Amino acid sequence: QRNHSHLVLLSETNTIFSLDDFLDVVNEARGDFLSDDCNEDMGALISARLGHFDYPEFAKEVWMTVRDSAGRIGPAILKGHINFAGHYSECVQINAHLTGRERPFATDYFRVDVDLLLQPHSNNESCSSEFLIIVAVWSFGICLPASCSSEELENLFTAETAKHNPVCRIHRTNDAIPKLGTGFYVTISIMGVVFGLCLLSGVADFFFTDYLNDKRFAKSFLWRLFMCFSLYTNVGGIFDTSESRKDGQIAPIHCIRFFSMCWVVLGHLSTTIPGVVANPLNILDLTKDLTTEFIFNAFFSVDSFFFIGGLLLTFLWFKNYYRNPELANSPRSWIMFYVHRILRLSPPYYMMVLFFAFVFKQFYRNSPMNITLETQTDACQETWWLDFTYLHNIIDNDDQCVGYTWYLSTDTQMFFFSPLIILPLALKPLIGLIVATAFFIISSAINILLVYHYHWPATPNFLGALDPDVTRCQVHTFLFYYL
Repeated sequence: QRNHSHLVLLSETNTIFSLDDFLDVVNEARGDFLSDDCNEDMGALISARLGHFDYPEFAKEVWMTVRDSAGRIGPAILKGHINFAGHYSECVQINAHLTGRERPFATDYFRVDVDLLLQPHSNNESCSSEFLIIVAVWSFGICLPASCSSEELENLFTAETAKHNPVCRIHRTNDAIPKLGTGFYVTISIMGVVFGLCLLSGVADFFFTDYLNDKRFAKSFLWRLFMCFSLYTNVGGIFDTSESRKDGQIAPIHCIRFFSMCWVVLGHLSTTIPGVVANPLNILDLTKDLTTEFIFNAFFSVDSFFFIGGLLLTFLWFKNYYRNPELANSPRSWIMFYVHRILRLSPPYYMMVLFFAFVFKQFYRNSPMNITLETQTDACQETWWLDFTYLHNIIDNDDQCVGYTWYLSTDTQMFFFSPLIILPLALKPLIGLIVATAFFIISSAINILLVYHYHWPATPNFLGALDPDVTRCQVHTFLFYYL
């Protein structure tokens, strides 16, 4: 409410932050923060702001484009519109050759975050206004000299000597793109080898299978291992639905999986809306409509996948148990129970983590995505290995590399402890039922106590009506969702 009142005052007095206000912040005497080239280029921009042009062509070839491409306050600020991107391509095309300069005047696109209440940077409470449970700032796309780094500009604009200064952070477009290093080349090499094997074995499978089947080496372990990579066989197997119609299948699972996946996609898509629409505060009005409950409570869609996983695990294990109880309960079978899980799940999962950590960010280059706060705080370069342990939902969960893979960790942990329920059910069904019921009661009781003690909602959705005494919101997702 305080933020809303302040915005009303800003709109009434027409004192809204702009490119001119941004340049007015600078104390020109603090050029010691900058490199020589950056200091010269920033000086030219500040002079232009004051109406003095250091170069004859500067007004036409630089200053007008800088001003035109800058993000500026638009409509619906009272509805939560806080991101003003400007025009990226218009900004980066500036490369002017000016009379009296040996080097061209080039610019690049920067994101400038400004305190939502326009408080001076020296105020300890600045840059900390909350909006929808996250720290909110005005965000402007502004064209600044390419000769300057984000660090130089941030030191300049957030200096204590700067004039009435609400600037919080400055990010250059590609700051979040990691340099090509060992991780990138190793990942690309592994992917290249795997793709090459898939392509070669696929060609051999498609064109020469009939001819090679009669050869002795076609029955060797190495050849059969090579053919496991066949692109032709594997793609056909992925799209083959004939197995789903065989006897002994639990047919409704396919329906549950389909609708649950749609629910997951809808839920994740809905979380991106506040960051791209101009009126995110209107989303709060949707919480009053019962028809939107299935969107705001899409967190429960995950539970159906846990149910499917547990059901299939128990179904298949008991099928083997009834076929041969002694073999199913042998030490070797229990060892393979875990080994099979890890070998089946880990290779594609590990490859995806490596690709996301070391390769995928390169696709963000020169795109709006890489300038968002989400990518600026990415922790993959330091914590990617933790995802390999299937413990990243517990250990250092605030700095997960691939956040949505918490599900695999939780599912794997439940898989490892599943014999505590499966074995009693197999050996003594009554005892197994008692054990399963005890787990259910204890788990439910813990959740109920957490909700009661911290006054939490049932899901990590904090958009609707909340208990005024709600506390410890920052650990709700960890305790209620990841575990």
